[in-house]
Amino acid sequence: MDIKFRLFSERLRRVLAGEEVTLPDAAKQPIHNLHAEIEIVTSWLSEFEDDMSWLLLQKKGKDEIDNPDLATVMDEINCFTCEFEKVIDTFINSITQQKSQSSCRKDICDALQGLQSRITEINQRVQQLKHIDSEIIDEFRRAEVESSYFLASSSSKNRNTVGLDDRMEELLDLLIEGPNQLSVVAILNSIGLDKTAFTAEAYNSSYVKHYFDHLAWIPAPYHYDAYQILDIVTMFLLPFSMLSKIKDKDYEMKKINLGEYLMTKWYLIVLDDVWSTNVLDVVREILLDNQNGSRVLITLTRIKMVTRFQFENGESVRLDLVPTGGPLRLWIAEGFIPDNSEATAEKYLEQLINRGFVDARKRRAGVTINTCSVPGRCHPVLLAVAFKAEFIFFSFMDPEGKLRKNVKPINVFEKHSDFAYLDDYDSHLHSLLHFTSKSDYLDPINWDKICKMFKLLRVLDLGSLVLIQYPSGIENLFLLQYLKLNIPSLKSLSAPLLSNLLNLYTLDMPFSYIDHTADEFWKMSKLRHLNFGSITLPAHPGKYCGSLENLNFISALHPCCCSEDILGRLPNLQNLQMRGDLIFYQSLLSKSLCRLSSLESLKLANESKMPRLSKIVLAEYLFPHSLTHLSFSDTDLMDDPMPALEKLPLLQVLKLKQNSYSGRKLTCGSYGFPNLKVLHLKSILWLEEWTVGIAAMPKLEYLIINPCAYLKKIPEQLWCIRRLNNFECWWPQPELRQKLREFEDKEQHGVRLYPYEI
Repeated sequence: MDIKFRLFSERLRRVLAGEEVTLPDAAKQPIHNLHAEIEIVTSWLSEFEDDMSWLLLQKKGKDEIDNPDLATVMDEINCFTCEFEKVIDTFINSITQQKSQSSCRKDICDALQGLQSRITEINQRVQQLKHIDSEIIDEFRRAEVESSYFLASSSSKNRNTVGLDDRMEELLDLLIEGPNQLSVVAILNSIGLDKTAFTAEAYNSSYVKHYFDHLAWIPAPYHYDAYQILDIVTMFLLPFSMLSKIKDKDYEMKKINLGEYLMTKWYLIVLDDVWSTNVLDVVREILLDNQNGSRVLITLTRIKMVTRFQFENGESVRLDLVPTGGPLRLWIAEGFIPDNSEATAEKYLEQLINRGFVDARKRRAGVTINTCSVPGRCHPVLLAVAFKAEFIFFSFMDPEGKLRKNVKPINVFEKHSDFAYLDDYDSHLHSLLHFTSKSDYLDPINWDKICKMFKLLRVLDLGSLVLIQYPSGIENLFLLQYLKLNIPSLKSLSAPLLSNLLNLYTLDMPFSYIDHTADEFWKMSKLRHLNFGSITLPAHPGKYCGSLENLNFISALHPCCCSEDILGRLPNLQNLQMRGDLIFYQSLLSKSLCRLSSLESLKLANESKMPRLSKIVLAEYLFPHSLTHLSFSDTDLMDDPMPALEKLPLLQVLKLKQNSYSGRKLTCGSYGFPNLKVLHLKSILWLEEWTVGIAAMPKLEYLIINPCAYLKKIPEQLWCIRRLNNFECWWPQPELRQKLREFEDKEQHGVRLYPYEI
């Protein structure tokens, strides 16, 4: 219950260190004294952790409070924290807006005097607190231990369901490359897409049609009972000859016949705009898991449904996986991470995973967490606890709106209609998040209210809400550290916007394609994460601007601005995604990438629209030796890329994706790729020959060849790699398939052949 108190104590430490604002001398000592008192109170409260947990559970259950003195003290602490937070925020905002220095100093000093007497009184009351009955605490501890054991043991189970929050390529990967179990892929539409059109694009792609035996799009709306849905599914999936035979059979016999027919079939079923859990319950009942990688692709209307869907084994699953980068950056912007380090945030995330509160669904190279989710068994309890502790506000948990005025660190809007009540919220909001499955347009009136009322915002994430144009007034939100907006029409980043948002850590506009960025970009020294559909950076202006030493992620950078001068001023860039005409900028790119001495992950996606005589020559590229992840898409390489890439000493993951290589032969030389763990060879359609030298790829664990319709044989050297335990091979020739069958039953290499039945 004292989480806000602890977080504010950490914030005071940053304020005293000059990380947020330069304090006047007259305010430094009073704030230092207050911080010391807060640390004393925190130390005393640490002895009452079980008491506070028990108090929180009693509040949640609306039971009679066993320790009313503790409840009173905690209420006073929360009020004190909110008021002190307002004092600091108001002072910082005044300084940022360049108001009178003398009046600012007087205001904060007067406020600090009153706060000093209050924290002294709280300190005295905390030292007089007594523990509740020891038997209650012992019983609570036993329950806590049992619960922790259950969570930790349950979290190790494999989750069959994944959600999507990224582009088409990732959706296709989820459909094609997932586990053998029947799995649901859910599109939550928290990224501003037309989810039906997005789903249709995947459904109609040659990639999907090429691999699934049967495809069925079940039309919405789903105002049907179980019998009607079964009839519709059978009509779409069964051949006409079988339909005529089962036409007059009862529900159970139709379900049995459908299951028998699908037992050896690899199918994809689409359910668009699902709004009722009843539909999912019926689908769960009529579709048996045939362990061959079949999929159900759904688009959800209500995000709350994701906690309610279960497979036949009765295990609760979450459909909405979240890329870890977003939450970690949000934690930093919210002030949850003491040193503002993503490495520290990842350690916290690992602790949550180890204790069973979070599931790690996917890891990069088997180590770094890529996507995660809150298990369905934990989700309701965690929300309720955070809400009762006044740490987070959800509009759906307070339908009457009685608690809107109470300041919460995190405020979550679930529906577009929630914006109608903006006037009811306290102006000292720190965080405003909007989660919904619909891509509504934000009313300009509501945007104007956000900018005028909530000038102390640090986090603003409007999710899928679409803004028609660049929003005026956003430059007044001086304290923003995390900004995510959906503005498809935005083509430029102006000087007023950039020069007034110098506190930004994260700027996320994935559906904006920026052709022009003002020079003020180079003044954003705190910026760490830059995410756009495409962005062109300005040349460095030289004077008054330094390097962006904190920037570690850019997506997707246009290759036209990849000069040595620009890249050389990004000394700590670790993750770079580049999209554009790589052929035209071959000379520029090949020479400048080496300036990124800290680069670990590089994705190159070619978008050359006109055929050219010149091609991408990978041998001319000077890749930084720090690379651990490398991906190519649509590069249409003519020359074998392996000789140029196998020399990268730290490379762990290599993905040659859609049309990345058009040649017929790959050669991995002896002792090449010394640290490679993951190799994806996708859509290399004409590959006929692959040779692997002695001691090449000694650490390879995961190999995908998709497809390998013309590959004559698998290099014998691969079977000598002891660590190789996951090998997926798609559409092999009959002779190659027969030979791979010899290894399929051996667990050592984990050979899996697809499609399951040819």
